[in-house]
Amino acid sequence: MVPLRYPWFWRLVGWLMIAAVVVGSLMPGHTLPKVIASDKLLHASVYFVLMIWFAGLYRRSRHAWIALGLMMLGLALDVLQGMTTSRTFDPLDIGANVGGILVALVLSYRLLEGWCQRMEQWLVPS
Repeated sequence: MVPLRYPWFWRLVGWLMIAAVVVGSLMPGHTLPKVIASDKLLHASVYFVLMIWFAGLYRRSRHAWIALGLMMLGLALDVLQGMTTSRTFDPLDIGANVGGILVALVLSYRLLEGWCQRMEQWLVPS
C-alpha cells in the first residue's frame, strides 16, 4: 500500500464499492433500475472505476494482481448470475468487465498510480 494519511478511509470506500457491485450483480433483475446507458458500457465503467480506485491505494507492482482479482470477481459474479432464475450468464459482460479493467490498468500504470495520495495532499495540505 502507498503511504496514506487515511488508509482506512480509502480501503473502506473501495470495499463498499465492491460490496455494491456484488449486491447489484446478484439482485433479481426486475428490482434493478433501468439504465439509460448500454449494459456493456456500465460493466466496463464499473470495473474501470474499481481498478483505478485500488490502483490508487497500491504500488504499481500490485496492479496486475488487483486486475486479476477484479477479473475473477467479475467472472464469479457472472457465473453466480447464471445460477439464478432472474439473471443470466453473459460472456459479453465478462468481456466488458475485462475491457474496463485493462484500460484502467494501462492508465494506472502510466498516469494514475497513487492518485489518492495526491488527493490527500491537495485536500489536507501538511
